Amino acid sequence: MQSTHSITVQQRGDKIQRYESKNSSDLIIEEDIAGLDANVLVDLIESDEFKQNIREQVSFGVWKIYTTNIALGEARHVLIKKRRYTHEDATNKIQNLLKEFNIIKIDHNGEGNELGNKWVNFVKSKILIKKFSTFPNDCRILANLFKHVKVNIYFTEDQDLEKAVNILKVPIRIRVVGEASQLDNFEIKRFFKEQFKEKRRAFHKSRKRR
Repeated sequence: MQSTHSITVQQRGDKIQRYESKNSSDLIIEEDIAGLDANVLVDLIESDEFKQNIREQVSFGVWKIYTTNIALGEARHVLIKKRRYTHEDATNKIQNLLKEFNIIKIDHNGEGNELGNKWVNFVKSKILIKKFSTFPNDCRILANLFKHVKVNIYFTEDQDLEKAVNILKVPIRIRVVGEASQLDNFEIKRFFKEQFKEKRRAFHKSRKRR
């Protein structure tokens, strides 16, 4: 059994808010298979600082990184509609990012989507979802990643998804990251420094037990 310490940093107006949670897991930390949601993909394209800190975190113990065709489509939509990229520029940025981080794309299928829909129905019967308009698609993205490539760590900005995974008792560690465009470099660095230190400690503990 190993413990993980998750820190969320978010900006609300002029205030920086930090949320901390501790979880235990039987997952093997040096064999992490990571998944990325659409917003994290956008931030990786938009912020070099965010990109570097993600690189530092996944360079230690992460075996493979995955995302899905739906997540990529959502990321491109955000880049075009909210960040004013042309369709061609958004597509090129995404393709370059996939190559740079060796991110593997998988396609959704009916089986994965059905699992995601079951998760949605179960979770909404237990708690109020603040961002329900995006929640079903987020669950389908995560369900496809979990079912078909067995991700055990997932990077997202959505705290609802973290709550959902805890309720569902799915063996996935959620890493909630603050939106890069709304955080100064100091807060981003502090967030990833805390995450990375915790991961290293857990790794060394797991090595000693062998």
